[in-house]
Amino acid sequence: MANRTTMAVNLSLGVVLLTALSGGNVAQAASAPVDSNSALITNGGGCIPPLITQTSPFDQLRVLNPEWAPVVNGISPISRPLVVHGTAVDSHVSQIDFPSNHVNFDQNTDIALDQADSGFLATGNLFPPNLVEGKPVLELEWETGSYPAWAWAGVGDHMVVVGRWIFDCGHPSPIPGHGAVSGQPCLTAFDLPAGEQCLGAIFNYRSEMHPPQAVAVIRSGGGAVLREEGQAVPATRADVYVSGDGGAAGDACVVTRKTSVNAILGAPCFPLALPLAQLPPNAPLNASDLTFDVPLPAVPGGRDPVLRVMQRPTPSLGTPPVPARLHVIKHLDGPNPHFEVTVQMTQPVDGTLPTGFAATLLAVIVNNPLKPAIPGVPSPPGWKMQANVNGLWQVASGLGQIDVGSAGQFIPSNVVYDQFVPRGGTLHLEANAASRACVDTLFGQRLLDDLIRFGFNPLNPATLPGALQLGLTCVSAAELDAGTVDAVFGAPRYGVSESRHEVKSSNGAYTLAFRIERGDDDDGEG
Repeated sequence: MANRTTMAVNLSLGVVLLTALSGGNVAQAASAPVDSNSALITNGGGCIPPLITQTSPFDQLRVLNPEWAPVVNGISPISRPLVVHGTAVDSHVSQIDFPSNHVNFDQNTDIALDQADSGFLATGNLFPPNLVEGKPVLELEWETGSYPAWAWAGVGDHMVVVGRWIFDCGHPSPIPGHGAVSGQPCLTAFDLPAGEQCLGAIFNYRSEMHPPQAVAVIRSGGGAVLREEGQAVPATRADVYVSGDGGAAGDACVVTRKTSVNAILGAPCFPLALPLAQLPPNAPLNASDLTFDVPLPAVPGGRDPVLRVMQRPTPSLGTPPVPARLHVIKHLDGPNPHFEVTVQMTQPVDGTLPTGFAATLLAVIVNNPLKPAIPGVPSPPGWKMQANVNGLWQVASGLGQIDVGSAGQFIPSNVVYDQFVPRGGTLHLEANAASRACVDTLFGQRLLDDLIRFGFNPLNPATLPGALQLGLTCVSAAELDAGTVDAVFGAPRYGVSESRHEVKSSNGAYTLAFRIERGDDDDGEG
């Protein structure tokens, strides 16, 4: 083995699902971006276009019926999963998802795809307003209740992702065309007199991975302590999470087109019961294995590499959990030494197919609780906060009771990071938070139930306008951004101090208090 190969690899694995439906190969990338106009139902896709002139709030429901449709054979909710590779360029939790087709807000990761996979982008991904830092990206969206924070990618992490390749029907970003005869602006023929064609309209639907089924996040440049009372050594970490729980966007009831407004309002989709990833007879859960590479860090004079697997609870939907076995092959010769890891989802364990595989202190001072009073709608207590240190995410706990009287209070939250920082590197802490709002109370239930809550009586149509207005007020009462903290600590002390640091958020709503302590490195130095 070459001297520059690694000393350690830290592998943490989560629940595993497959990469392909039984009897078919995983979808392959085309050589050029997919035409976003192919998403339209009039062109064989699954997206309903908006009307250029909307006269009722219910007109907005057109683009959410469904909100996500497969890029291939979009008229059906059933789709073959695909595998993509790329690098995370942004990672955050959404604050603006539509409650009636979600159980929780989404975690969103924007991925700059490897060149070989660039054909999984659509023309809408290249539309200038959809670019991220001037580049086209494929967005990964997975509900936070289904996707644990330890598996979220940080900026710069390499990713291997398997999941549902869809068009985001809810964000068409259209450029109007014109009627062939009248010349009037239009998006489709629905906007024109009967029989007239709409020419030149361009739709900019983005392709997405929504939801994923498997995520492998490869984190290089870090380190780990491999033995109790041991010293930190350079390591590559791979966090892998695979699950049949795709949230509402992965449920057949939610993503099947409804035939009427009443069906949209009252579809009995909650609690979720039809996970697409596990629907018989060709459920993808055990159709193929998941394979990915874990590169070894280059260490002068490096010793034999070690692969440590840290077990995590194995999630399962409705059945006892059965963790999959791992098969590992060492590739130590050549210019890019690595471990080739396969999660054997196709192989029974004691006669039963696996359901998955699982293995791998902050405090807040509230300056402004961000709980404005809005007439007629509730404002629930609580904040949400996510933080990462050098790309490793965690969700802060203990913030659920923040309310109007919390200004000036110190709210403890038990979040601990064990982070290796090489000499010459930096310690980068990022945190973002938001105040829960009325919209948070609407998730995971039918739109009809929400309207009833605001005073709609299905037996009295006259109660609908008032309930609808309150409902729209609640949806518009979005989470209030509490701002971000972005702190970087470099050599020689990396922020180590006996006293705590206090950093105010970008908009002053909170102050993040934390301590940084030093451990021994592989040379035994402080």
